[in-house]
Formats: sequence, C-alpha cells, structure tokens
Amino acid sequence: MTAGDRLGVWLRPDRSAAGPKPQHSRSSIAHAGISLADNHGVEAVSMRSVAAAAGSGTASLYRYFKSHHELLEVMIDTVSAEYELGQASGSPLVELTELAVQGRAIMHRHPWLPELLLTRPSMGPNSLKYLEYALSTLSNTGISEAAKLRTIAMLTAITASHALNELGSAGTSTADDAATGKYLATIIDSDQYPHLSRALGHAAPAKGPDVIFREAIHQYLTGAGLETGPH
Repeated sequence: MTAGDRLGVWLRPDRSAAGPKPQHSRSSIAHAGISLADNHGVEAVSMRSVAAAAGSGTASLYRYFKSHHELLEVMIDTVSAEYELGQASGSPLVELTELAVQGRAIMHRHPWLPELLLTRPSMGPNSLKYLEYALSTLSNTGISEAAKLRTIAMLTAITASHALNELGSAGTSTADDAATGKYLATIIDSDQYPHLSRALGHAAPAKGPDVIFREAIHQYLTGAGLETGPH
C-alpha cells in the first residue's frame, strides 16, 4: 500500500459525478464501517460488508471510494472528529497530555483504531485539525519545526501503543494474572536477569490505569524538552 492508495480520496469530490443521484455520502458510509469495526473488529470491514450495512450495493461504494484503503482512511479521519480542540494556551506539557488522554479514550471507544494509527496515520481534514492544534501548543517553545512534528508523531504512537496494550490485556483472566505473577516470581528469585529482577522487585505498588498513562506521557514529554510551566 502506498500513500496514494489511501490519500487520493481527499483530492476528489465526495462521490463520482457518474451514475444516479447519490443516496449516501462518504460520511454515512464511513460511519457504517466504524459501527462494523467497533462491534466486530476491523477484519469485518470490507467493501461488501459496509455496503450491506449502509443499505447499498457493493458497486455503488466505488463511486465514493476507489479502494478498501480509502475507506479505512476516511474511517480514521471520521473518528478524529471526536477530539475536543480549543485554543492552545498555557503549558504545552499539560495541553499535550490532555490531548493524549482524549486520544486514549477515543481508541478505547474504537478498539480497531490504535493499530491502524501505528501503520497508516490519516491526513484527512479532521486529522489535520488535530495536528494543527497539537503543533500550536508548541509554537512558543523554541523547539525546531522538525522536532515539533516528531514530538506529535511520537505522542500519537505512544498513545496508540499504550491503548493497544491495554485493550490486549483487557481479556486476561484471574488465572492468567496468577500465572504471570508466579512466573515473574521465579524471575526475581533467579540470578539470570539481575537488572530485570531488581526492577521487578522494587516496582511501585500498582496504580490505576489513568494515572499510569498520564505519568508515561508526562515522562515522554519532559524528555522531549517540555517544561511544566507556561510558555
């Protein structure tokens, strides 16, 4: 898949001018795809299944999307509209942390999203609004323009990876947790991995997932050169 396979959708009108009067829109079709992905996983999203969910023929979808890749692109951009973006002010560290918190919540609402964001970042209008806002929080930091882009890209990647790990862990059972704890205990008691054993043995008491996420984002952003105070 090349960028052209999915980004060309933003360079065309909402649908082909050919054919009968449109009964759908890219947005309505994308929402049908999102509903399928939310309920059955992104693997359930095909041109045929989305057409059926939208009450359309498969051939009709190709008036709106040239490919499955374009459909996924618009689905990603559609859920990006769920961000609440205001006007950047105050501390970039605080604002970007809150942006990441929103992103994590969106990814939990749409469990198929984080994996896609790690492999095909969207460049649609809602996604660009997000990027513009995120960059605006860094406007007075003195960070180079290239570093600003890298900072936001890494923020998205860390958020997506964290959400993906949480979603994967959500299905573990008490028996799984007990087995993991027993195995880690043997690691701590061994002398094969001294640094890992020390880290596990001195791990802080378990914190809530929200606190853990905020601390992880805060640690990354301070490492990227952002300070706590306003700029």
